[in-house]
Amino acid sequence: MEFNIVHELNGKFDPIVLIKTDEKPDEDVISPKPGKNGCIMSFVAQTIVKRKTSFFGRDNIGCGGVATGLGWGNGFKTPEDMEFQATFLSQGQDSAKNKEEYLNRLEHMPKNTAEMFKNGERIYCDFDTALEHIKKRPIYDEKQYVVFKGIENLKEGEIPNSVIFTLNPIELSAILQLNYSFRSDTAHIMTPQASSCQAIGSFTFQQGDSDNPVPVLSPLDFAARGHMKHFIPDEYMNLSMPWNLFLKLEKLSKNSIFQIQLWKKWQKRIE
Repeated sequence: MEFNIVHELNGKFDPIVLIKTDEKPDEDVISPKPGKNGCIMSFVAQTIVKRKTSFFGRDNIGCGGVATGLGWGNGFKTPEDMEFQATFLSQGQDSAKNKEEYLNRLEHMPKNTAEMFKNGERIYCDFDTALEHIKKRPIYDEKQYVVFKGIENLKEGEIPNSVIFTLNPIELSAILQLNYSFRSDTAHIMTPQASSCQAIGSFTFQQGDSDNPVPVLSPLDFAARGHMKHFIPDEYMNLSMPWNLFLKLEKLSKNSIFQIQLWKKWQKRIE
């Protein structure tokens, strides 16, 4: 399928889409091996850059954060697992309610991973703040699979759950101006303190349920950036949005900043 906003933007990376489904894709896909832990963003990055369809199911992810991001529950088997995650996302062992118990859980991890968990990711200032944010994550539990593919490969009748742009600062400025062009309020973008898969997934799903959806900017987490850096330059950001907002911007793009000479001049600067 072709879209005017993609043509007008003419960026290095065309948007991709996330689709929740109960059917496995019949085309060639890239996907983690069942039971293998880790970040999915290297696969998503290949969809962005190489236009390879990536595919994930409940049985081939090993990260609780990914489960939450793709819409398969909260990702925790027990309350203790949630508290362990809050400890890691804050100050690590210094935030642990039971330091000995926390360190015991690190003994079976690879050395580098254990050291990271020991020090904590420190995206929250303390355990209580981390736990509160975890509890406030948007939670969905539906469908068996998630597919990422190029927007050009959308089939007639398919409705994505998330449209994901990958933008440099100039392209991002243009899309944000387009997104603001029909609004009278000033809060017109979301930047959640969340993993990248949650930003482009569950936080964007939440915006799809809103009467006034806004796009979601990511990744803010350096872990995801580390998995994407081999494919996507550091200055690029993701901007995801629900399908209903994308269609609104698609319509607006036909009579917008994209048609003025000033945008054409900036386009030439980044070609």
